[in-house]
Amino acid sequence: MFRHEGAERSNWHNQLLAGYLALIAGFVNSAGFILIGSFTSHVTGNVGRFADDLALGRTAAAFAALMVVAYFLGAFFASMAIESNVVRRRSTVYGGLLFLEAGLLAMFALLSYLLDTANPRFRDIQALLLCLAMGLQNSLVTRLSGAVVRTTHLTGAVTDLGIEASRWFRLWRARLGERTHLRLVVGDGKAIEPRLPQTLLLLTLLLAFVTGSALGAILAAHSGQVALLIPTSFLVAGGLFAIYTGRELASLRR
Repeated sequence: MFRHEGAERSNWHNQLLAGYLALIAGFVNSAGFILIGSFTSHVTGNVGRFADDLALGRTAAAFAALMVVAYFLGAFFASMAIESNVVRRRSTVYGGLLFLEAGLLAMFALLSYLLDTANPRFRDIQALLLCLAMGLQNSLVTRLSGAVVRTTHLTGAVTDLGIEASRWFRLWRARLGERTHLRLVVGDGKAIEPRLPQTLLLLTLLLAFVTGSALGAILAAHSGQVALLIPTSFLVAGGLFAIYTGRELASLRR
């Protein structure tokens, strides 16, 4: 899953990556909302919050802007680490970034335990950690997959899934028309063939994010900040796997 990048990756590699990280992102996003009242896996909502707070003259507008900056910095750092040649074995870089994301989630859980989470400004400080983690993850998966997979938000995935669904519908309608000898198509435009691998990837991404969101909300509501230890452990396992497979691949090449 971490051995190949961009065009060298198979559809199965991207599907595994999408399911794994989208599950974590959905979990973190909904658990964060239950614990601190903020969605942190995407920028759109925080920009809306910034505009609303700014229009009403609230000082919280500064924290909303900082959440956008934190997401940006997470993406910036991950991309800098990936493009750097300091560590030549790229899978080790991916493993290290997953460890860093796990550390940010663990720090969030620790601060939730130590700080007064009833204070909205403390909650905003905690939200910065999750925004950093989500920006880092989205940059990591974007670079690894060659911009095929993005895991921390669903807007693009649902849009693309709607496009693929329309192509499947047109194909089904055309075949039904051939079998029944009925004219079911208006116009003579040539239908674009649907792509099964792309459809499966988008469905995996959607289902994994929704599943992670449901689990994150339920477990955070029942267990509090301890729930964040679940995606943290998943990220640690993923980091170890990335480093192990990289070493195995290097040994095979010698």
